[in-house]
Amino acid sequence: MGEGASSLTMNGIAGFAMLYYTQALGLPFAQAGIAFSVASFWDAIVDPAIGHLSDNTHTRWGRRQPYILIGGILLAVTFYYLWAVPAFISQHGLLFVYALTINLLIRTSFALFSVPYVALGYEICTDYHQRSQLQGARVAFNMLANLGGPALAWSLFFPDSKVAGAPEATSVVSNFLHMGLAFAIATVLFTLVVVLTTRHHITDTRGVVTGTGNSFGAFLGDFRQIIGDRFLQPIVIFVCIGLVGAVFVATLQMYLYVYFMHLTALQKTIIHGGGMILCGSGALVGVKLERKFDKKHAVCIGAGIAAVADLTAGVVFLTGLLKPASAWVIAGHSLPIGVIVFGGCDMLNWFGIGLYSSLANSMIADVAEVNELESGVRKDGGYAAIFAFLTKLVLSVAVFIASACLAWVGFVNGSDHQTPTALRWLVLLTFGLGSLFAALVIPIALRYPITRDFMTNVKAALAARHGHEKADASPKLMPVPGPVEA
Repeated sequence: MGEGASSLTMNGIAGFAMLYYTQALGLPFAQAGIAFSVASFWDAIVDPAIGHLSDNTHTRWGRRQPYILIGGILLAVTFYYLWAVPAFISQHGLLFVYALTINLLIRTSFALFSVPYVALGYEICTDYHQRSQLQGARVAFNMLANLGGPALAWSLFFPDSKVAGAPEATSVVSNFLHMGLAFAIATVLFTLVVVLTTRHHITDTRGVVTGTGNSFGAFLGDFRQIIGDRFLQPIVIFVCIGLVGAVFVATLQMYLYVYFMHLTALQKTIIHGGGMILCGSGALVGVKLERKFDKKHAVCIGAGIAAVADLTAGVVFLTGLLKPASAWVIAGHSLPIGVIVFGGCDMLNWFGIGLYSSLANSMIADVAEVNELESGVRKDGGYAAIFAFLTKLVLSVAVFIASACLAWVGFVNGSDHQTPTALRWLVLLTFGLGSLFAALVIPIALRYPITRDFMTNVKAALAARHGHEKADASPKLMPVPGPVEA
């Protein structure tokens, strides 16, 4: 359920914030790109600190839920004010400063919520296969919330105008305000559901050792150890590579919807929503493939699907095989084949991304357990945070480059009309880079050394160490050493 809060806010920003600030408010592409990429970079920086702090928190309410509650509420409030820009901001030319500031606040709030939330999932589920099920369910619900939120928003908040010559719906400020308020309220509700329904997982951490300590030296030590983990590195590399391609598709596809394909509000909802359904379905299919082929091979299958889908779309539209308005007449009925092929390729791309991205989180949980065997301390929050830190660093750069490319190809911000050359370049960047980076995931993922047999041996060793009868027993908090032991 926590994915509802994450999905509405982060997918809402990814899908509409650039359109809002550049097309509705008139902020230059370069400035908008800086505001959003710097905020993403800041999000990456604070993640490790929050992960370490959460691992070493001592309260009667545990070490995860307090952060989830506070972070979720702050996330809802700051998300609303991303869209509710005060009038004096635009009047005094402060739009860039405001965009940067509010995005920094949103990302800080999101880090407070998301890092402990993901770590809680690692703690709840410790079985090798069930981890994949849990992470697959997370992605599936994220996409379900995306379908009911950002995807459906095209029809709910950005309807087609019936007045000839009226501006695009994405150029009307009030449409974004209504969406922002609805998503903010829903985010608060999802946050409360998470905290209340996981209260039985709360362990009073007062007076027990839950990590390596809250000193700055302990933080640096954990940071160096985790970031240098040889098992973590291939996961981070292939996820970051795939993320770059996904960012280009996610950021630029909205512009293709509006200016290249000229989709109706219903078509936007179907294609965007279909992509989210396929992404969630990919996460669930990944669970089945993981049991049959193991995790790294299932990742390669997902990346291959995404690469082929993007390549097909690029070839079809760049070579002129199909035009956006191409239609076939079958039995007297017009079939919009251009829209169907565009939507089909877009959805299959997200199917592949959903498949391998959910398995990556399952792999991180495995790596954290391997480290417990080596270090004697379980650092779920630290591993979740460092993984987020590294991927968000790449995300911040990718978002900036993707937004800068809009100006580079000749896109005109604030205009409802774009040149054919700019649109052609936009298609190439979206699907060409999406295909290239998805394909590059495969050789890196194949280098991942952990298998189900490897983890069986790790669990057996941990069970022997802790005196458990079952190898899949959950790790316990370590008692504070007494004076004699010290």
